Amino acid sequence: MVILKPNPSSQLQQRSLLIPLLRLITRPCAALTTIHDRYGDLVLTHFFKKKLLFVRKPEHIEEVFSYELKNIINRDFLYSALKPVFFDGLINSKYDTWAKQRRLMQPLFTREAVATWATLIIAEADSFIDDLIKNQNAEINISKEIKTLVQTIFIKILFDRPGDDQNAERLFNAIDAITRGLVPQLVTEIWGKGKLKRLFVFQNRRYKQATQEFMTFVYQEIDRKNGQIGQDLISRLMKAQDKKTGYTMTKELLKDEAVNLFFASQDTTVNTLVWFFYLIGKHQTVHKKITEEIRNHKDDLLTQENLGKLSYTKAALYETLRLYPPSTALIRQPLEDVVIGGQAISKGTTIILGMYATHRDEKLWERPNEFYPEHFVNPEMETERHKYAFFPFGGGLHNCIGRHFAELEMMMIIVTLLRDFTVKTNNNIKEAASITLKPDRDVVVTLMPLSA
Repeated sequence: MVILKPNPSSQLQQRSLLIPLLRLITRPCAALTTIHDRYGDLVLTHFFKKKLLFVRKPEHIEEVFSYELKNIINRDFLYSALKPVFFDGLINSKYDTWAKQRRLMQPLFTREAVATWATLIIAEADSFIDDLIKNQNAEINISKEIKTLVQTIFIKILFDRPGDDQNAERLFNAIDAITRGLVPQLVTEIWGKGKLKRLFVFQNRRYKQATQEFMTFVYQEIDRKNGQIGQDLISRLMKAQDKKTGYTMTKELLKDEAVNLFFASQDTTVNTLVWFFYLIGKHQTVHKKITEEIRNHKDDLLTQENLGKLSYTKAALYETLRLYPPSTALIRQPLEDVVIGGQAISKGTTIILGMYATHRDEKLWERPNEFYPEHFVNPEMETERHKYAFFPFGGGLHNCIGRHFAELEMMMIIVTLLRDFTVKTNNNIKEAASITLKPDRDVVVTLMPLSA
């Protein structure tokens, strides 16, 4: 991609958007959609003296990622806001640290590498199903059940320890509190460089307490190993070494990455699976197609290769990620004047890449606000569609390192459950105001066993 030089004669008009900006705190999805539907794909506004650029068009998003690759645009201005939780892990670290850590960790998250966790995922999913069979034809809180399953899987993968004791429960509660508290933390940092934090005194206190509980747990688990290297992910990170440079991870960075991996992996996976079961519980025609496909392969071993045969099921998972991506938006900032969409954008402007808004743009999707897995069934449609029309795992330099693991885990859980059950729900759920896109309340479903 050719990166343009700023053209002073091409200056985007600034809009006055005070009310939609305030709504970003309480209803971020609706606010982002409204901003773009009313004012277009590229919207420049300000909050006091802070310039904000809202971006929806895939071509413009690609331009931002291209600048990021050259370190002309980056995310470093959020470092202080995110550091109390993510420290110098991959989610937050600056370029030099990030580059060394990413290069070191990448081999552990390839499609082939994550397949080594399949046996553990299947064992936990089977145990989960055994428990559900006892409650067949009953209403269950699928949000709670999926959360317990995913957290149990990942705490075993990360630390090789059970996820059903009191310490683990406190950890999971702390993660929930951190997730809720990150929204005001980020908004106050973006708009007022942290000066607005005093408006959220109670939330800040709870956020700080939860962060401390979270860190204490993770640090204790790492110290518990006391040099005992196993096959868990933390042990593999301890042993990892960059073949070219000899670089290894310090203990401090190991702790930071453990925090990042635990927080990022379990929360987004839980949300996506809950949305998935909610959607198929409301759309029985889609559910029937998924069930038929899974039943047609019921005798296949649950391997990564065999999961590839379930094209419609994966399309439904991707459609879930389109409607309810892990994050509402990604945020970046230029270090110098740039051109985006042919418009001159000044240094220091906060750039909001509207993932949710792009995923529901009627110019890009046949049925933008409907659950329609056919969006991902036709290979020709996917080829014609711009690669950043759908980017739930981010893009460019900072694309999600855990994508292959997340897809494997979610598909295995989906197939294991739907081999035995049909899901129905009467819930009507909306998006909650959170750093990750989660339902505004727990989803309750009825599970009905399939006949043999």
